[in-house]
Amino acid sequence: MPQSPIANTVQEDNTDAQVHAIALTFDRAVQDIVDPRRIRDVDYPLVEMLFTALVAVCCGAESFGEIETFGEEQLPWLKQFFLFKNGTPSHDTFTRVFEWLDPHSLEKAYRLLIEGLKIRDPKHIAIDGKASRGCYKIKGQSLLHTVSAWDTENSIALGQLKTKNNEGKDVGEYNTIPVLIETLDINDAVVTIDAGGCYVNIVDAVAKGQGHYLITVKDNQPTLLNAAKLAFAKVESDGFEGVDCYQESDRGHGRIENRKYYAVPVPENSELRQKWQGLETFMMGVFHRTVKGKTSVQVRYAISDVPCSEVQRLGCCFRNHWGIENRLHWMLDVCFGEDGNRTRRGNGAETLGKLRRLAHGLLLKVKGKQTVPKMMFRAAVSPEFRTTVVGQIIAGS
Repeated sequence: MPQSPIANTVQEDNTDAQVHAIALTFDRAVQDIVDPRRIRDVDYPLVEMLFTALVAVCCGAESFGEIETFGEEQLPWLKQFFLFKNGTPSHDTFTRVFEWLDPHSLEKAYRLLIEGLKIRDPKHIAIDGKASRGCYKIKGQSLLHTVSAWDTENSIALGQLKTKNNEGKDVGEYNTIPVLIETLDINDAVVTIDAGGCYVNIVDAVAKGQGHYLITVKDNQPTLLNAAKLAFAKVESDGFEGVDCYQESDRGHGRIENRKYYAVPVPENSELRQKWQGLETFMMGVFHRTVKGKTSVQVRYAISDVPCSEVQRLGCCFRNHWGIENRLHWMLDVCFGEDGNRTRRGNGAETLGKLRRLAHGLLLKVKGKQTVPKMMFRAAVSPEFRTTVVGQIIAGS
């Protein structure tokens, strides 16, 4: 793609050196993205457009119009990183180019950029789907469904793939989750998926990647669910004697939660071992929740290739799986306005989705106890803090 020369920063102090390193890292990460414009010499190089959009999203921009406004108002700050010889483009230019961008090459650039954000190799990866309802039904196009992988330890989205719109949510995730898993390094990590991903082909994909799995079981797999219920009914009648168990509890916001996890081995002669690769363990979680003096009880089942003796590891992963909902999906909707965003045409919604996930990761990596909305506002009004946020792409390098 046409490249924009990096701004000639004179490295007189640490700030100038940091700015130069950020520009160089970003330029290298996006250089293989194919610019959809056929003109060889463009007025607005793609690297400048992507950088402007990413920083604007970090500062709270939710639309191409707001990205344009950010670029116009913060052009002197942006020129520290790249030349911006022709200024920043209009919202129409952002819209057209981002609609045409290839999602696969953009995903590769995303993976390169988050390398600087990861501190440790992931030990637990949660996978879940999400719908963007603002894209719903325009000229026959259904709403955007994506599947994301969340590194629970490092608090970063490792990747995002769009499902095919004509397949529907469940079928789309069934086909997309194995593809997403194949693109990840899951070696020795526990991959957790809810019941919508409890299928043989997904287990096979995890095993192929030399990872471990913990997958919730519900009515979509009746044979598997009945086998798990029978196994625990037997040990319950014996008072759970000798059964591996892990218990935890917490309280806050007016509620008390007690969680107890049990793990039993799948019988050696079970046909399920032949169907589900590596299957070792049935797990049962019993959850007591007390709010205003009223207690509710929920029981859930799961399967895993991790042995029963590691029930604490399984219980922690089972609990932490929902971080993808609370720390990623909820924040994308509430802080970044993803669910209400009405970008629909071409690849525009998917492109913005990747930028939001990267912005989310950058903000979470900034040290301190500030909330994400507060950090977004601070980045919008403080050029120094904004540099600190985008500087996270080199912080772990």
